[in-house]
Amino acid sequence: MTNTYTLTTIEDVVEIATTLSRGWFRGHAITFGTLTPRIFRGEWDSIGNIRSNVELSLIESFKRKAPALATSIPKQDDHIAWFFLMQHHGAPTRLLDWTESALVALYFAVSEHPTDNGELWAMYPHELNKHSGFYGLPLLNNPILRYLAMEPMHTNPDKLAKELGLDSVPKSPIAIQPALYFPRIVTQLSTFTIHPKPKEGNTIPDLLSDKRHLVRYIVPKSSKEHLLEDLAALRVTARTLFPDLDHLSDTIVRDHHVVAYSPPAPPVCGGEWRSDAKEK
Repeated sequence: MTNTYTLTTIEDVVEIATTLSRGWFRGHAITFGTLTPRIFRGEWDSIGNIRSNVELSLIESFKRKAPALATSIPKQDDHIAWFFLMQHHGAPTRLLDWTESALVALYFAVSEHPTDNGELWAMYPHELNKHSGFYGLPLLNNPILRYLAMEPMHTNPDKLAKELGLDSVPKSPIAIQPALYFPRIVTQLSTFTIHPKPKEGNTIPDLLSDKRHLVRYIVPKSSKEHLLEDLAALRVTARTLFPDLDHLSDTIVRDHHVVAYSPPAPPVCGGEWRSDAKEK
């Protein structure tokens, strides 16, 4: 079971970010307690139990219809790029979004569902990838990554693994850094994990039992509003994370709910500086 603690202040998340400086972070506005991609959970998991090819059907439908709506699309055989595009536009995929910024993850944990507790996860991605037999983060042509991206299109996993030069079928999720396809990936410091179909023993919480490698923080609903205000003061807002006019409007509307502002005295942060004091 994943070690779980409580996060209530902006100072808490700064301590988490600076302590776990090589970690990746993910925020949920409600407490799932799991790390499962959307295609494998909720309604899509239920549909998948009825229609075994639902993931493939979604991919093929998106690839067939996207060219009518966008001029810049991946090549048909660039499977991981299609997953990034689908994820970017809200389609269910086998990807999970992560970020290198704990503040960005916290925004997603507190910006919605004000009457529910949220959660923030922190993961050490290199440790996850050790379970797939390598240390570090793979290039986008890595055979394990290619397998996981191509798996929905194939009915013979062993044959696909052999064609890619793998000794066995990959069974664990891996952590990956994307190409910078979209401005949002840049502004959110986005990273991802890509997953096979979840089975007992192969999920991220199953694989990472050490709290140094995976930890979860509950964000109480009573703390969400002031944390959102503190994030706004640090300029972590819808406008900065989603560079488009709709989210610019959301941020402006929220700013204008402040009807009066009087500048407070600045923090002294250790005392007043004296120019004649000796530096230590």
